[in-house]
Amino acid sequence: MKNKVIFLLLSVICLSSNCVKKDSENCHYSIKFSNNTTKSLRVKEEFLSKHHPDPFNLTRLAYAAQGEDHKVYSGDQDNRSAMGGRSCYEDAPTLDGFTDTVFVYVFDAELIENTPWDIVVKDYLVLKRYDLSLDDLRRLDWRVTYPPTDAMKDIKQFPAYGSE
Repeated sequence: MKNKVIFLLLSVICLSSNCVKKDSENCHYSIKFSNNTTKSLRVKEEFLSKHHPDPFNLTRLAYAAQGEDHKVYSGDQDNRSAMGGRSCYEDAPTLDGFTDTVFVYVFDAELIENTPWDIVVKDYLVLKRYDLSLDDLRRLDWRVTYPPTDAMKDIKQFPAYGSE
């Protein structure tokens, strides 16, 4: 019982203080996402590795279609919860086998919430995929927008910028 009380007390203190990880110049825990459409979107970032090298393989992203974690509502600006992690994005490329590119997948929320995931995978029902280097993210001030802004025109993306 005593351990539970101590844990509860520490949890309350942590939540009410600055235990939440904050971005710094060389360590970003989240990518800000802005939805400039009239529909809800789902976004998911992914680092690929030597074990999963194909950005067209959506099989591992099925959880992006569930819950509220990856949903960004119409007009939501600088959403930090959809793409956030426990460690710095800058550290991922130093991990064994990971690439230095963050792949950001944007989906129509209504479509993927009502479509079996195997169909999403087979038909590649992605509105946009951004292939962002860490330099791209720094240049964009860690802010990704859908649809892409002119500041994003030189970012590698699928479909290509301007072809929507």
